[in-house]
Amino acid sequence: MLDPDFHITTPRLYLSYLDPANDAIMSFIVRHNSSPESIAVHAQTGAKIPRHPKTIEEARAAYTAASERLEKTGSGRYVISLRKPGVNFTEEHGKREYVGIVSMQLKRYPDLDCPTIPDIGFALYRDYYGKGYATEACEAMMKYFKEEKGHERFAGFTHPNNANSQKLFKRLGFESRGTMEVAGVIPDGSYNIAVWTKGVGPEIKLSDLGIGPKEAERAAVSQVQEAIGV
Repeated sequence: MLDPDFHITTPRLYLSYLDPANDAIMSFIVRHNSSPESIAVHAQTGAKIPRHPKTIEEARAAYTAASERLEKTGSGRYVISLRKPGVNFTEEHGKREYVGIVSMQLKRYPDLDCPTIPDIGFALYRDYYGKGYATEACEAMMKYFKEEKGHERFAGFTHPNNANSQKLFKRLGFESRGTMEVAGVIPDGSYNIAVWTKGVGPEIKLSDLGIGPKEAERAAVSQVQEAIGV
């Protein structure tokens, strides 16, 4: 069972577990996931778009399995809420203003080959764009995973045409590593995705971190290209 009182505090925000047992969080998830912005971002992956939960119970069923991994490892989704002056986190239980989601994923699909370093993700509800909340939440999440989980390297994945996400990665100190096929970030196959990293030096091969084609695959493609004169 996820600790309902766990939270990470920033100057303006709280980050807490995306807990399927919490009706207020599930209500926000229903509203957020059905927004045109959320649907459009999901469609960019090319993955089969699931039926978005339309009720609290449907949302609870959709997120329960992921909550077990979140409890054991800390890897998964966290919900972002606003801090209210003079009110602490536990006092405003059930009355929080939720603004978005921040995630830190590691081995999100245990049965698939996945990146071996955690990747950070973020999604704000449209009413809260342009306030710096995503930057603040991501910085706090990386700090927590560095200090509490011992992670020094992070990845960020986004659609090559998602300029806003790439600007945010740059603000967070990530470096662009180009666009490539990455497995293990969607449930059905690989995804041609813009890759950003933080704490990963140029001497480190991304393929050694489970990102992009493996060296053997890269060599095979090169040989085929040479054979056909590409």
